[in-house]
Amino acid sequence: MKQRIGLTFSIVLTLLLLAVLYSGAAVGQPAGKLDPKGTFLAQKCNMCHSVPTVGIERTVKSEKVKGPDLVNIKVDAAVLAKFLRKQGEIDGKKHGKAFTGSDEELGALIAWIQSQKK
Repeated sequence: MKQRIGLTFSIVLTLLLLAVLYSGAAVGQPAGKLDPKGTFLAQKCNMCHSVPTVGIERTVKSEKVKGPDLVNIKVDAAVLAKFLRKQGEIDGKKHGKAFTGSDEELGALIAWIQSQKK
C-alpha cells in the first residue's frame, strides 16, 4: 500500500513539474516577459520583411513576396492588428500570412514595429 502511494505521488509530482516547466514560457525567457523580436522571427515575418534597425533582413529574395521594410511604419495599431490577423486591409490588400500568436504577442509585436525608427 505504501509503495502504491509513493509511486502515485511520484507520478503526480513529475506531471506537475512538467506542467510548470512547459506552461508556455519560451526557453530562456522569463515567464510573463514578451519578446517581440523573437515573435517576429518565430512567425517567420523575416521571410518577407526587413527590420534593418535591429539587423533583420528578409530571407526570401523573390520580389513577388517582398513586404515593406518595417522601419518608420505609420499605420495605426488597431488597423495593423486587423491587417496582421487578415481581418482588414491596408491600401486595398490583405496581409500575406495571418499572425497566429496570442493577442498579447501581437500587441507587443506591433508596439515593437512602431518603435523602429531610422
